[in-house]
Amino acid sequence: MEPKVSIIIPVYGVEKYLHKCLSSIVNQTYQNIEILVVNDGSPDRCQEIIDEFVKKYPDKVIGLEKENGGLSDARNFGLSYATGEYISFIDSDDYVENTMIEKMVNSALQCDSDLVICDLEYVWEDGSKETEFMPGVHFFENEPLEKCLFLSPLFAWNKLYKKDFFINSGLKYPKGLWYEDIPVTVPLFALANKVSYVNEVFIHYLQRKSSIMGSGYDPRMFHIFTELESVYKYFDEKKLLDKFHDELEYLYIEHFLVYGAFRFLRTDHYKELLNEGFALIKKRFPNYKKNKYIKSFSKKNQIFLKTLCPLTFPLYKKYIESRDKKND
Repeated sequence: MEPKVSIIIPVYGVEKYLHKCLSSIVNQTYQNIEILVVNDGSPDRCQEIIDEFVKKYPDKVIGLEKENGGLSDARNFGLSYATGEYISFIDSDDYVENTMIEKMVNSALQCDSDLVICDLEYVWEDGSKETEFMPGVHFFENEPLEKCLFLSPLFAWNKLYKKDFFINSGLKYPKGLWYEDIPVTVPLFALANKVSYVNEVFIHYLQRKSSIMGSGYDPRMFHIFTELESVYKYFDEKKLLDKFHDELEYLYIEHFLVYGAFRFLRTDHYKELLNEGFALIKKRFPNYKKNKYIKSFSKKNQIFLKTLCPLTFPLYKKYIESRDKKND
């Protein structure tokens, strides 16, 4: 018999997108699924939409309600109700291909994988850009897959997990913090005995200005430092620092001094954010400039990393702001 898959969908303030999301999931070619839709105290019409799907698909859709606790809390809540042998998380404003679960389960079974990863594409709600492909795994030279995973998207939702593997890890999404995927996804990469990769786009990742990560400055931007420090300490406790030293170093560079820096520079608190990033990376990885994975960045980003310092912060801020205005 086909193994059951529990698909967990946290819901909050997405009435405009929820119908499309749920439609893409109830129409999966893989039939043995339970869809756990967690209403995280949403103030809009989301519950009406959930009720509609529960009524129409009583054998697939399970509606769950709770007080608002945030995305992490909703995921953890959904996990406590999951009865499948595999689990998957989907964000409620995204939509997926109808063969996603079938192909990822087949990969999991064929390879006996703890974790299966697929590709995704960015889709802009306002149509301002063409869709943008993002591979689920970024390969680097001759490095093995287990190392390349750390250079790849850390999202929770382009993955299928063996439930026992996930639960036995003891990891939970941190309540009330941004960047909540990082302290779960990164340790799971290190703990997995086998990971398989399906090189197909299954997830359509909606980019909207009102999303959590699509807005301007928020004090919770500082959570990135808390989250990566928690990962560092986890790897230290599990005696995994030596094995994954270069990969963790890369994550600090990526999130503090390259892609994270681009986001920091778009706020009025860029100096505080960048200074904290520099302080932490120098504390944990004083020789970070010799990291071999820096070569995976574009030439432009390598120059940016090499020249970013307190003296150039204002110059880069002006450049990014002028470029953003031109693209508006």
